Amino acid sequence: MTDRTAGAEPVRVLVKAMAVLDLLAESTEQMTLGDIAARLDLNKSTCYRILSTLASEDFVERPSPGSYRLGVGAFRIGSAMARRMGVRERALPAMQDLYRATGETVFLLVPHGDEAVCVERLDGRYAATHTLRVGGVLPLHLGAGPRLLLAALPPDQRESYLAGPFARRVVPGLREEALRAQLQRIDEDGYAFSEDDVETGVSALSAPVRDHTGSVVAALSLSGLSAHLPVSERDQQLAALFEAAGRASRALGHRATA
Repeated sequence: MTDRTAGAEPVRVLVKAMAVLDLLAESTEQMTLGDIAARLDLNKSTCYRILSTLASEDFVERPSPGSYRLGVGAFRIGSAMARRMGVRERALPAMQDLYRATGETVFLLVPHGDEAVCVERLDGRYAATHTLRVGGVLPLHLGAGPRLLLAALPPDQRESYLAGPFARRVVPGLREEALRAQLQRIDEDGYAFSEDDVETGVSALSAPVRDHTGSVVAALSLSGLSAHLPVSERDQQLAALFEAAGRASRALGHRATA
């Protein structure tokens, strides 16, 4: 009984902290400790500890003694979510054109920690063979889109992933040397290819979507049965994929240099 109570306490505190952030997000002016505690029916000492913890990570600011407002930490998280939503909305027209040109399933994935998150999917032929759904995740070493995002990481982050999340997973048939070779190939070719990675008999091609700074913010992937993505048609498929990825990038403000 004691263990269950101890385990539940951090959850209750977290819920209270989220309520504090929600209240400050709704307020157009700074609020006092008393105002926050009263509005949320919190003990003042508990409310003060929550605010102090949030302030230590910049989620809350103290513009004047005894007053609080939402901090830059909350802004960073909100901005990250806004960017991801913006990527999906701006890339969607290009995704639709790619789908119409190929008839295959088109995915848009964005990086999130050690994983790639699917934020949009347009179903093509034999779409039932694809298990990745909108909101689903894949590790960064599995599949064309995730590996493209892994290859785009700064060298130190890439090494941290290889030494940590990748090293902790047992990946049949994929050794670190082989993964490094694949990442090097992606760097050189500008696109990623996978076959039988996520689903047997399914292949995928992926190209980068860049923002106004030139940073890779998403992976645009074309996926279908391997028989529908033969090597003999690779040039045409890549041309369509690069055209769509370029259009999505331009929609995000990217301008290719000479």
